[in-house]
Amino acid sequence: MFKAYFTICAATAAIAAVPAAAAPAKAAQSAQPPTRAALTKGIDASFKTADTNGDGVLSVQEVSAAEAKGLQQRVGVARQRMEAEFGKLDTNKDGQLSKAEFMAAAPSGPTTAPNGANILAQVDKNKDGKVSLDEYRAPILSRFDAIDTNHDGTISNAERQAAAAKAKR
Repeated sequence: MFKAYFTICAATAAIAAVPAAAAPAKAAQSAQPPTRAALTKGIDASFKTADTNGDGVLSVQEVSAAEAKGLQQRVGVARQRMEAEFGKLDTNKDGQLSKAEFMAAAPSGPTTAPNGANILAQVDKNKDGKVSLDEYRAPILSRFDAIDTNHDGTISNAERQAAAAKAKR
């Protein structure tokens, strides 16, 4: 019984999830913690969408149709993304990707060789030209300690969110 109920919920929720994934504004809203009321509203809306005959219950046919519709929508969104990416890579707009067009999207290496002198100068506090374990740890642990505002040795979600908000300012 529970498994069947879970399958129905998953199938009907698939319909509600696709428009949220397709719309950037809704995706930004979903970054906020969900409320029980908002979740219930979404579940009710997806149920109503799946209950095509409006009788207040979902039949096997309605669940199958909802699942198929959700799958079709997800495939459509994925295909649109792929088309857009292909369009970016196909610079000569001939409908084909040459190796050069494909490879142009690949990351390239740095133009200059890495030089650790700047990092060494920042981390080497005693200026002996070497970085000890304590010197290596210090800036990282300092950042951790700044985020761990209650100094319990653990960064909670609230502390993480507060640090992210502070970094945005």
